[in-house]
Amino acid sequence: MKSCGCLTNNRGELCSRVSEIWDEVCEVCEAGSWEELKDEVSDVMFGFGRLFGYMCGRVYVGMWFDERHVKKIEGRMEEYGCVRSKRHLVAGMCPCMGSEK
Repeated sequence: MKSCGCLTNNRGELCSRVSEIWDEVCEVCEAGSWEELKDEVSDVMFGFGRLFGYMCGRVYVGMWFDERHVKKIEGRMEEYGCVRSKRHLVAGMCPCMGSEK
């Protein structure tokens, strides 16, 4: 999976991995439709893949039912060069690389 500098495996990121998963679990509870629920569960599974990747010294480890999130990231990378959603961009650019859309 191609990614920008926003996906890292830096020392000391364990708490942020757990926090990201918790945030996604909260979003699962707020899902208003079946499709939204599947999207949010995929986000949670991607978070677990990031956590397990961190524990294995990798950026990410593929997980069951994470395909939706991976496809979403691939689309973002193709569209504007960042794995993050547009609301996290800084002046339309990846906050980690400063690359233009």
